[in-house]
Amino acid sequence: MNELLIRIKEDGTVAVEEYRDGVKSFKAITPDSLLECINKSLLRGSVSTGLLPRGCLAVNIMDSGERDVVLLHQENRADISFFDTEYKGFPLPRLVFGFSISNEGRINSCRLGVVANDTPMKPDTKMYHYPLSNVSGFDLCTGNNMLPRCISLHTLGSLPHLIMAMPNNVDHYIAENNKPGLEMRELMSLLSNKEPGFYYGNVLVPNGKVLGDFINKRN
Repeated sequence: MNELLIRIKEDGTVAVEEYRDGVKSFKAITPDSLLECINKSLLRGSVSTGLLPRGCLAVNIMDSGERDVVLLHQENRADISFFDTEYKGFPLPRLVFGFSISNEGRINSCRLGVVANDTPMKPDTKMYHYPLSNVSGFDLCTGNNMLPRCISLHTLGSLPHLIMAMPNNVDHYIAENNKPGLEMRELMSLLSNKEPGFYYGNVLVPNGKVLGDFINKRN
């Protein structure tokens, strides 16, 4: 009887014994080699994402059915508010949004980051601290605001607009995340009549991350 035995020892080494036509052979392999062999032997069926939203940079579909989607925001201005003050057509730097979506369409988490003006986007595109509020690292807090379910990924295209319309406060605001070191209202006043390009060189502080870190959820 032909047989293949894989023995994983306490010290982490892997021994492979093969019995074929009455002949026994032995080989020692690394754990990484074993993992590579297993991955190559798996039968992987095709995966369909369905229609994707405009600006989609990356999609990752997990075995659980959860999907991670990264979008490049298509607008560089938005009507936003800070407490009782509304800022019409407020300038924005180049933003990327990340969403983790359950297989039932529930938004489990949101992320927000600022990228350089590189065209096209690359894994090593430089990133900056988000200078306003409600973001810690890349993690975006939406408070008590209810986010719509996402059954089809193409509907994610409207979600950044919904998020930018949510009221801003001082949650997670850090003055050191902008070059002048201004408090939130001062920073909003400074930016309100500027062009989006003003952020670069005058406001944004690098966070030591690149776009690949954002896509792979490395805060």
